[in-house]
Amino acid sequence: MTYNIKITDNSPQAKSLLIMLQAFAKDYNFLQIEKEGEDNNLSDELKQELDSRYDHFLEHGNDYKDWEAIKHKYVQQ
Repeated sequence: MTYNIKITDNSPQAKSLLIMLQAFAKDYNFLQIEKEGEDNNLSDELKQELDSRYDHFLEHGNDYKDWEAIKHKYVQQ
């Protein structure tokens, strides 16, 4: 399971929370802190997942149904 936490300001509370999380990350290998850059909003893992899904779509594009067709099926129920 993955959670994303964004700290979006420079308040003293935000800085304190970041320092605390960074300290936890030293002791817990399941916790990762990554600074988000303006040109790098996606993690490498997420980029790989999106690439994989896109490749699957290119190979199996005919297997997908249009959203309107699916929506129509459930609206009729």
